[in-house]
Amino acid sequence: MLVLNVKKYTPLLAVILTATSFNTTANSDYDFISGGFQLSSFDEYIPTALGKSYDYTTGYYLRGSWNFYNNFFAEVRHDSTSKDSLSITQTTAGLGYFHPFTDNFSLYGLVGVDEIDVQFDINKFVHQADISISSMNGYVGAKDNALTVELGAKFNVLDAWQIEPAIRMADYDEKMYELRLANTIRITKNIGLEANFTHRALGANTFGQVQNIREMNYQVGMRYTF
Repeated sequence: MLVLNVKKYTPLLAVILTATSFNTTANSDYDFISGGFQLSSFDEYIPTALGKSYDYTTGYYLRGSWNFYNNFFAEVRHDSTSKDSLSITQTTAGLGYFHPFTDNFSLYGLVGVDEIDVQFDINKFVHQADISISSMNGYVGAKDNALTVELGAKFNVLDAWQIEPAIRMADYDEKMYELRLANTIRITKNIGLEANFTHRALGANTFGQVQNIREMNYQVGMRYTF
């Protein structure tokens, strides 16, 4: 089984700040870090605490891309949302290759590893139920990882507006697919505003029955381009 350690990949976001200074052929479309707020909306209510269920979670997202050699780039994406005792984290790390057709349009492919981590905070459950059992302190949940592939494009509609449509698949026991449309509005040469929309669908096998869980997430944040 593949193992993806979020902490191992997070430093890439900081390394990009210095490493790209050695790359004289860097493409600015693939050299950036970004992050901000995320709202995840689900197509059905999911349990978030004892006797509670909601159809949304909120949190943050981070993304970093490094065009380290010619047309090759490395990328890490991480988003984490929560509600009451429930937290959902997804991380993608991979290597990609892009082909620029014009100064304003390029296609890319990416291959990497995807990880989903769903956790319940038992401390909150115990407190809400007025139970005092020390052995129940901590977290329970599920974590899984899989190979993932992505195809996408980056297109400058205007000098200050770039759109990025992409489709991604992950090879879990029940396949996951993701459709993403990212938008970046450039404010200055290096600073931009992001508004991203993502649809995910993942089949979960529960007691022999496959349930399709669909998520729509909305991201608003800032991007720094090198």
